[in-house]
Amino acid sequence: MTLKNQLNDSLKDAMKSGDEVRKRTLRMALAAVKQAEVEKRIELDDTAVMALLQKEIKNRREALAEAQKANRADLIAANETEIQIIETFLPKAMPA
Repeated sequence: MTLKNQLNDSLKDAMKSGDEVRKRTLRMALAAVKQAEVEKRIELDDTAVMALLQKEIKNRREALAEAQKANRADLIAANETEIQIIETFLPKAMPA
């Protein structure tokens, strides 16, 4: 099963269970994949999808840093949750 299919299946599960945060996060990730596919006019492979997910995590971490500077607890929690959800689709890093 491709990573894109795993994202779609997880989105369906989130919709069935009513998990709004997971549903919103997965929709944003899939939208980024779709946008890249439209721009490049190819279907992305798992490596390209992983790179996009890593970019999404990087964006969330930057937003998290900004939220921390502004003392916005709501944004901090939202970004941390989104990062955790996206990380579930990436391979685990090797311990140092």
